[in-house]
Amino acid sequence: MKWWGGNIFFQTTAEKNLSLFYSIYILNFVIVTHNSLEGGADYLVAKHDVEIRRYLAWRKKVRGKTIPVRLYEIIYVGLVMLWSKMGKPPLNRAIHEYTVRKQYKEELMSGDLFQKLISEIKETPCEDKTGYYLANSRETLSQKDLVQLGKEKESIVQELATNNKIERYRAVFKFCELYQSWALAKKSIQAEDITRQGNFEIHPELPLKIVN
Repeated sequence: MKWWGGNIFFQTTAEKNLSLFYSIYILNFVIVTHNSLEGGADYLVAKHDVEIRRYLAWRKKVRGKTIPVRLYEIIYVGLVMLWSKMGKPPLNRAIHEYTVRKQYKEELMSGDLFQKLISEIKETPCEDKTGYYLANSRETLSQKDLVQLGKEKESIVQELATNNKIERYRAVFKFCELYQSWALAKKSIQAEDITRQGNFEIHPELPLKIVN
């Protein structure tokens, strides 16, 4: 057992798989913060399993996200964190709980989480001031991209900001489904790249499947 960044980690080593070894750190009661450029809100997660950690590592580095997908991801990640905290219940129960929480109004209906993303992007301008550099994915967003991000934010918030619980549920489901569609397509392409095979972060599935 050892301390890492103030959190307790238990380290185990997986069995040999071809020529690749994985040192997997099993988290036990760790606060996972998603309020950065690649993130979402703050959620307390107990026993953060390998499948979810693999996804979180993947989403930070994956390239080619469309502007809307960057916003959909915030919603999906928040739902995954809550779903994990709840012990991975059925999807409909997780979405219901997600939409009736106080944080839904404070962070999603207000647009605060989306605005945090925009604000943090603005903190990393390129030297020539033509755009903004995303360190994790090693990409650049243009000024035009940032304007579009703001417009997409307003459109998404308009759908999320309803007092009708059924409409809230439908909106969250829709945006998560759209994100899932993009992510699975991206993962399918990556799976065919022989240079990435065996990478811990590459996995064909998402931790939480959005299905009716």
